[in-house]
Amino acid sequence: MADLSVVDYSSRMKYIFTVFCLFFFHFTFAALLPTFLTCEYRNNPLGVDAAQPRFSWQFIPTGRGQYQTAYQIIVSDNISDVNTGHGNHWDSTIPSSQNTHIDYKGKELQSFTKYFWRVRVFDEKGEASTWSDIATFEMAMLHATDWKANWITDGSKQFERDEDFYKDDPMPLFRKSFTAKKKILSARLYIAGLGYYEAYLNGKKVGDQVLDPGWTTYDKQVLYAVHDITSMVKEGDNVGGIMLGNGWFNPLPLRMFSRFNLRDAQYTERPCVKAEIHIRYEDGNEDVIHEKDNKFSKLTKKLLNLTC
Repeated sequence: MADLSVVDYSSRMKYIFTVFCLFFFHFTFAALLPTFLTCEYRNNPLGVDAAQPRFSWQFIPTGRGQYQTAYQIIVSDNISDVNTGHGNHWDSTIPSSQNTHIDYKGKELQSFTKYFWRVRVFDEKGEASTWSDIATFEMAMLHATDWKANWITDGSKQFERDEDFYKDDPMPLFRKSFTAKKKILSARLYIAGLGYYEAYLNGKKVGDQVLDPGWTTYDKQVLYAVHDITSMVKEGDNVGGIMLGNGWFNPLPLRMFSRFNLRDAQYTERPCVKAEIHIRYEDGNEDVIHEKDNKFSKLTKKLLNLTC
């Protein structure tokens, strides 16, 4: 009678050897595998406002001495095309070893539109890799006219004497109710609050940022942020709120050597905000929630004409 333990051991060894060979040959002869796709240095970013965003990717090593000789990028405004290896906005195969800062050169991109993209590369033997995982990027405002909201303040008058800046000065608070009429597909908050802001929706803080936005030369450039608030907006009645702080947009009159005033060295004003919510419904319709009346705005003409 045969020794069953010997037979079982032999079978196991053959199985292990087969798996090892498949693993070895796969990673020895497979083409480069692109991974960690980024657009404008971010993974699946919201709020891209570059007309020609830049793509980058890295590689998973599958062997020694491998390098990229070409790449193919596809970009589409729907995931179905990308799933089948087609791009209705850009489909281009380029002989190049470059895998960073690849400029988009397809059809004109549209504001507030989500795009899907993926890449495959060709190795030193001309063999194509499998397609990467699908990545996304979403456009924000590409043109100043894309903004529907106005700059608004609480209407408070700016102090004129240095000593008045040290008196009680309550922060501006804003509240707005709105109704989401149908089933929600996605929702975004676009906001620029000077000097600093915190936004709330239905009693919860939007985002985890603090001291937003960053300090800039306010009479030339104001930064804005885009937040995905899909999970925070509910079908029916909603309430949004914004708190504003002075920040570097309305600093105290700090005088150096009793002569030089910080407020004279930069553009300053009362705290203000510009914000709008875009809600896209499952039926394809969209609502834009913003402050239509700027009667509270006391800002100078220079800031009112400034685009974010």
